[in-house]
Amino acid sequence: MGEEEELREKGIKALKMLLFEGSTPGLKGWELKRRLGKDYLAALEVAKVEADKLGLRIVKVEDEEDKSPEKARYVLQPKEPLREAELSKWLRIEEAAALAIIDVELNLRGGMVQRKTVERILTQKLPSWRVKQIIDKLKRLNYIEEDGDILRKGWRMIVEIDEPGLLKDIISKAKET
Repeated sequence: MGEEEELREKGIKALKMLLFEGSTPGLKGWELKRRLGKDYLAALEVAKVEADKLGLRIVKVEDEEDKSPEKARYVLQPKEPLREAELSKWLRIEEAAALAIIDVELNLRGGMVQRKTVERILTQKLPSWRVKQIIDKLKRLNYIEEDGDILRKGWRMIVEIDEPGLLKDIISKAKET
């Protein structure tokens, strides 16, 4: 088997791994390197081409402290945003709305916001017990991270939310009202 064919096989293997392995979506670079070998980044490039043919893309989420490819998480995603019906498998509509509100607040406040502030905003529309439940669920699903009383974006929020599209939708709705 030639070098090019071997790399293609590794690329297909990487794609399968990203699709089916792990309890959380995606894999860390070191996991891919361990299974695919030192040329795992080249195999990922092949996997990106194959994923593109299926309407998917591979997204790299860098670790905040260590920017090396081995510490990054690689996640497989659809190229087009999910519609509401597809989203409902993971989040209920009020949870998705809360996530959007939290994302906007984080962007407005430089990437960090106090949990109390988010709770105050969300309790204007939802009971406080439900707000706490939603925040805990979003933490568990890695959409947000909590350090003490401070909320930050989780890796899934970084990868899965189309922020320019979200902000465009918010602005267009604000102009309508």
